[in-house]
Amino acid sequence: MDGRGAELARQIEAAADGHLPYIHVFALLSLLKKICDHPALALGDLDRAGELVSGKWELYREILAECLESGHKVVVFTQFLGMIELMARHLEGLGVGFVKLTGSSVRRGEIVDRFNLDPDCRVFLGSLKAGGTGIDLVGGSAVIHYDRWWNAAKEDQATDRVYRLGQRRAVQVFKLVTEGTLEVKIAALIEKKRQMMASVVQEDAPELAKIFTRDELLDMLRQSV
Repeated sequence: MDGRGAELARQIEAAADGHLPYIHVFALLSLLKKICDHPALALGDLDRAGELVSGKWELYREILAECLESGHKVVVFTQFLGMIELMARHLEGLGVGFVKLTGSSVRRGEIVDRFNLDPDCRVFLGSLKAGGTGIDLVGGSAVIHYDRWWNAAKEDQATDRVYRLGQRRAVQVFKLVTEGTLEVKIAALIEKKRQMMASVVQEDAPELAKIFTRDELLDMLRQSV
């Protein structure tokens, strides 16, 4: 944990019982989630990815390789644009055809059609916000959620993009969680509070203050910082 995270944790611990700075909490949680995704992402320096160790990144590359070797087209979702860039660099290095869809993408229909119809386009990289609704990804037969989203319903909606009318293959779904980190606790809370979280749209939305108690948030942070 760097100085920013330690300072945020100190502020959260020192907060009065009746007041918890949720903006600070989720800034810290977001930083910790980036570390779990890849240290280079947290540092904001993707060029260092090759010299830094990330168990999740290694597992992702292994799963991706196995899926491609088995003839699958793969749909990958992540909440961080930096991870999409890192994944794109990896696929370019492998010579694997891919498309990516983010909130800034134009001609969404052409991007989706290329993935679904072009046999040389093997991977769809999408941000969860941009790829969760309004598109059909029936060309895919494997889905990888690189990181977990606070909103279980939105995560399910993203997976459902592959389970659309016209899908003729069984679909495999992988959700990656870094063992021994706050991601394990986040995943458990997501499942525990799935119904309550169905109405949450953004990970920093005020509604989260009604879903996670102060003790639950601090419990995640104490064992992560």
